[in-house]
Amino acid sequence: MKNKHLTLSDRNDIQIGIEQLKTFSAIATKLGKDPSTISKEVRRNRVVKENSVTSNCEACPLLKKAPYVCNACPKKRSNCGYQKQFYYAKRAQLDYEAKLSESRTGVALNKEEFYRMDEIVSAAIQKGQHLNHIIASNELSASRASILPIP
Repeated sequence: MKNKHLTLSDRNDIQIGIEQLKTFSAIATKLGKDPSTISKEVRRNRVVKENSVTSNCEACPLLKKAPYVCNACPKKRSNCGYQKQFYYAKRAQLDYEAKLSESRTGVALNKEEFYRMDEIVSAAIQKGQHLNHIIASNELSASRASILPIP
């Protein structure tokens, strides 16, 4: 079974597959993934490339369906008048790594903020309030998992 997350190699295969006019199904089969995974990956990581002369304010109608990017478009090097969008494997991997790193960083609190948050949460729990309500109503800068005690 493949890893859950896409690797740089997987992303390179996606970019090459798009450039070779392969379907998301064909790319997905090669990678052992679901076609929707490939579709979501491409749409999530499209990069808009500004061109100097954009005569049409609307998006290219071809970008509304698979492959959602201009990588394999015969007009990608010319001025078609539309804003161009591309899928770049290396850029997608860097964005993924940054997002992964960011999600694993803890909440940066100084001592005063920590004790203030502890006071708010403790008092509200003693009143019988639900943790999600406490976080939302007090606009606390921590997730439910960060506040829950370690068993």
